[in-house]
Amino acid sequence: MRNPLSLLASPGVLRKSGFLKNVMDKQKLFLIALLILLPIVFVADVIFTHNAFTVRFPGGNDSVPRYVGARAWLFEGLNPYREEVSERGQIMIYGRLANDLGEDKARFAYPFYVIFFYVPLAGLNWEWARAAGTVSLEIAMIVIAVTSWRMYKWTPPPWLFAITVIWLIVFYHGARTIILWQFAGLSAMLITLGMWAIKEKKDVAAGLCFALATAKPQMMFALLPLIGVWSLTARRWKLGASLAVSLIVLVGVSFLFVPTWLSDMLYQIRSYQDYTDIGSPINTLTQIYFPFLGAPVEWGVVSLLVMWMLWEWWQVRASDEGRYDWVVALTLVITNLIAFRTATTNYVMMMPALFYVFALMAQRWGTKANVWIAVTEVVLFIGLWILFAITVKGRVEQPPMYLPLPFTLLIALIILRPGTR
Repeated sequence: MRNPLSLLASPGVLRKSGFLKNVMDKQKLFLIALLILLPIVFVADVIFTHNAFTVRFPGGNDSVPRYVGARAWLFEGLNPYREEVSERGQIMIYGRLANDLGEDKARFAYPFYVIFFYVPLAGLNWEWARAAGTVSLEIAMIVIAVTSWRMYKWTPPPWLFAITVIWLIVFYHGARTIILWQFAGLSAMLITLGMWAIKEKKDVAAGLCFALATAKPQMMFALLPLIGVWSLTARRWKLGASLAVSLIVLVGVSFLFVPTWLSDMLYQIRSYQDYTDIGSPINTLTQIYFPFLGAPVEWGVVSLLVMWMLWEWWQVRASDEGRYDWVVALTLVITNLIAFRTATTNYVMMMPALFYVFALMAQRWGTKANVWIAVTEVVLFIGLWILFAITVKGRVEQPPMYLPLPFTLLIALIILRPGTR
């Protein structure tokens, strides 16, 4: 009998092992080149964005309170929730203090730990900080797209890949998020990364991503309990532990730095309704377009949606992967339908739900679906921007912008619900 060890020295095996070694070496070189190239591209994009946009055109107002708060806390030791800090933000936005006629009071109004996302930019002047923030959100949109494709095992052809990445940056909700430098883009990216990490069984990373995403609480108030409970029923102990520990650390560190941050935040959230009157899409329908329905119908519809969502959560506790994906997508959509106070920038968190729908279309219809996916993107791009153009008053978007995307996605998910035709 031939010595098995001699097989290792045979030319074929050597060639194969050499081939594998070459492949591994090329992968390492690619990763090294990528790590070197990405910072260069990022810096170049920041410089271009600064020179072409941020020094020429106003914007980024949604991050003014956090940027001003980060500077005040880091360099002066001030509580970012203080009124004098808010007034600095008002002056940056309006050149004066905000009036009482609905103008944004530029209050910090977020959990304190959101400040850690802004501290790295606090040493830059506003134009440079906004340029870096804008580029970061562009990258966040790309990460959302690519991560969603990997999560749902959908690989669009190169032409659709390019169209979709560009579309995600320039369509209404993505572009508005970027222009306003709204933290919702980073939160949506963290949510998407957390969802992907769960699928890849990287539970520690998933828990950390979801905990960091709670810096924008209105985007996580439904998803957080779903992930927490599911981690227990699925016996994913590391996921639950990582989520709990990460939240405890973030909240605890916040109390160490600003002991009153929670009460300060809640006060600012309560006062938020004094200068904004946009509620959830359900509220918009029942209070603005069909006011005869009133609060009873609004709360009835919200209750039904919540009960339906909870029932679906219960069904998914021991179901297959496809069912889990659908329930998470549904949760993302219902979150935006029922939130007490929402914003169209928050809608970027529903992009994984949209890509889930695209992935199902590709699975069912093959390459024929690619054209319909591209058509859907074009319709959403043109339709939403036209709707904005014909309804906007001054610089303020109007209630119609809150309706198309969440209701369209809800209908699509109902049609594509696992187990139904």
